[in-house]
Amino acid sequence: MRVMLVVNEFPPEKIAGTAMATKALAEHLSGRGHNVCVLVTTPCPPEKQQAIAAHDYQLVWCKKIPLRGLGWLWRLMQTLQHAKAFQPDVIQGQAVSCGLLAGVAGRVFGVASICYAQGYDVYQASWWQKKTEIRWGCRLPTRCLAVTQNLKQAILDIVDVPVSLMPHAFTLPALSQSRAQLRQQYGLQDDAKLVLNVARLEDFKGQDVLLKAWVAIVAENPKAKLWIAGIGSLEKTLKQIVVTLGLQENVKFLGFVSQAQVHALMEAADLFVLPSREEPFGIVLLEAMAHGLPIVASKVGGIPEVLPSNDDVALVAADDVRALTQAMLIMLANNRLCDDNRVYALDFSWDKQVQRFEGLYTSLLERKQ
Repeated sequence: MRVMLVVNEFPPEKIAGTAMATKALAEHLSGRGHNVCVLVTTPCPPEKQQAIAAHDYQLVWCKKIPLRGLGWLWRLMQTLQHAKAFQPDVIQGQAVSCGLLAGVAGRVFGVASICYAQGYDVYQASWWQKKTEIRWGCRLPTRCLAVTQNLKQAILDIVDVPVSLMPHAFTLPALSQSRAQLRQQYGLQDDAKLVLNVARLEDFKGQDVLLKAWVAIVAENPKAKLWIAGIGSLEKTLKQIVVTLGLQENVKFLGFVSQAQVHALMEAADLFVLPSREEPFGIVLLEAMAHGLPIVASKVGGIPEVLPSNDDVALVAADDVRALTQAMLIMLANNRLCDDNRVYALDFSWDKQVQRFEGLYTSLLERKQ
């Protein structure tokens, strides 16, 4: 099967959820013998091109826009050009804007097309974007998918179109070191609690709320450590909050960390916290649970659908410092890792997810015959 994936961001230029999910899908599809082409609708900076890892699928980056104002038209021209050369059986857009490109290309070349809505492009769309890009990005393709029921409803509030659920997935890499070895490597004492947050440093991720709640955690557990992994526009602001609150000894900003490093940190941690103000899905929650970590997260977007209902998961209102504090204190006092979370998370592995996509592609191709 020839599958073309259209995406706005891709490693190494971007390492956000959609970028990493697209990379994983391409790897797993090509690993199962499919011919895959990933078209990135943005150019890759020359300084990052040498960091692109070897792969078994085609990876094409759009050329730089020659004139301002061409925007979407330029991306469409590039999509049509590469689709004509690749001749896919299925074209899948990894966001609603990409779904619009896939839908147009699919109709031009008479092939099945998919819009795979990831979340932020729908949740943060302006009135005009909802009337144009979101409406037609979900309507033109053969099928429209959403990662959660919450996102599906957000789409249906904009356009009346059939939407199927297709949750995200994750890959759990093998670690060469045990939890005890990793904690020793990181300089963590046996009685030191490590709380981990992995997210972009942006307002909608809520790290400012986490830092305010952390004051009470340190008062109760002076040796507790909060490590925040990620980069973003609020890095300077968040570091200033740490200084203002006097948390320099208990908070560390790790900056950019690789996926392998993320999983090593999760293996060493005691609790994972995601206090987002907006969150379409939260792949990182699955990754953390796969390491047996208890979870404290905001009750927003798709998070309640992603997490299981058990004593090792706590959902709190966004921006509620007191509730976030209490939830973290309870989870840290429980002092345990949780096998139930591990088992639950593994149902979202890419080994299972790629089979779901294969089934979808096959059904679309059979329908066209």
